[in-house]
Amino acid sequence: FACSNHTHFSTLNKLLFLLFYQYVMLPLCVFLPTHFHDEPIFFASRKDYFDITVTGKKGDAASFSKEAVEGGYSTVFACGGDGTINETASPLLGSETALAIIPGGSGNGLARALGLPTDPAEAIRVLATGKPRRIDAGTICGRHFLSTAGLGFDAFLSKRYNERSAAIKRRGILPYITLALKEYWRYEPGTVRIMWEGHELSLSLLLLTIANTEQFGGNAIVAPGARADDGLLDVCMIPKLPLFKAAMCLPKLFNGRIDTVREYTRIRTSSLEVLRQAPGPVHADGEPFEGGRRIEIEVIPGGFKVWAG
Repeated sequence: FACSNHTHFSTLNKLLFLLFYQYVMLPLCVFLPTHFHDEPIFFASRKDYFDITVTGKKGDAASFSKEAVEGGYSTVFACGGDGTINETASPLLGSETALAIIPGGSGNGLARALGLPTDPAEAIRVLATGKPRRIDAGTICGRHFLSTAGLGFDAFLSKRYNERSAAIKRRGILPYITLALKEYWRYEPGTVRIMWEGHELSLSLLLLTIANTEQFGGNAIVAPGARADDGLLDVCMIPKLPLFKAAMCLPKLFNGRIDTVREYTRIRTSSLEVLRQAPGPVHADGEPFEGGRRIEIEVIPGGFKVWAG
């Protein structure tokens, strides 16, 4: 058992009880219902025993996950946000080792898409009665994503957020909205050329998000109705709008009606190519990195086995 110094004793007692309860009821798949505020936790289970490992640095979760596949573990559990889940999941691609998520981030986009509560203890109760299923994955610039990827304002915003010092970073969706309003003036979208299935578009975009599931996280639903098991990616596009009009779109992003915005465009495809004017930021499940001028994106049908509610 591993715990953070920030775990409250009363909460710990409750979670220890849940751990015992789940162990008695599910001896082949033991869940560790601990919520970490600063340290995402990764662990795996096989048959009648389990290993628990706390990640110490970037790359640890992927390394542990790879070892779990090679060791024949049936399920890998990860507690953290979408970035941690992405890192944990990538080595599981195409394997029979399933991913189970205990939400521990501020967005938890994939967990929500899989019907899991954002409260860790409640998520464990749901997982206890759930079952594994296959979902698609996407690739962008050779990196995998399970929820969303992008190369517009969302990628620019992810990069700017990560560049902030740890001292001023806050969790939750509100800091992103605050930062978005501040950075909106600075962002200058370039013209991009989008090619898919014999079709082509050239336009200047604020938002160019490729969605495997409905939302970024935090109930920000960018692709209403998107499914993670249909073999398609939803490509969502919005041009840059005046700030007042963009702000008026925010409620629709959170009530699932962004597709009613007149300027919103969506296409569904299994692969696409984007050619932009210059290299720049790209994100995969909210994790930013630098991408080139030519971006190739495609879906991997049924790439991951996951536990769902």
